[in-house]
Amino acid sequence: MTTQNIKRFDEYTGQIFAYLYQSFPVPTEIIPREFVEQEPIDLDTGEVGDIDKEIRIFSATAKWLVMSGYIHCREEKLSYLRYAVLTAKGLEILKRTPSSVDGGPSFGDRLSKAAKEEGRETMRSLVSEVLGLGAKLISPLVGLSS
Repeated sequence: MTTQNIKRFDEYTGQIFAYLYQSFPVPTEIIPREFVEQEPIDLDTGEVGDIDKEIRIFSATAKWLVMSGYIHCREEKLSYLRYAVLTAKGLEILKRTPSSVDGGPSFGDRLSKAAKEEGRETMRSLVSEVLGLGAKLISPLVGLSS
């Protein structure tokens, strides 16, 4: 079950990053119904999932991104964010180009494309790279070696 939550976290993180990257610098609302499938499918079994659980995972993901410094918002409601925008850290990371792609599209551009056209696995892979880069950038600031 934990693996399932991590997969959903990665997918929702990618979708949120893509959405905010495309709307930057204009603050916007992050509302679950615009991101969560109405009949979520369990990635492991193919069975229809619980919409309330999906909304909880989505909302927790969005709030974690705020707490971790990737997103700033003026208001956090029970299940959504109002006036959300990428922070300088979030924007800096999404403007970078993946190390595996020399001179290609940025993480933000690749996430935007993956959110529209590509599969979930591509999205999860990109999010892992983005969050890994974020951890490397923040480590020296909190006294950890990179």
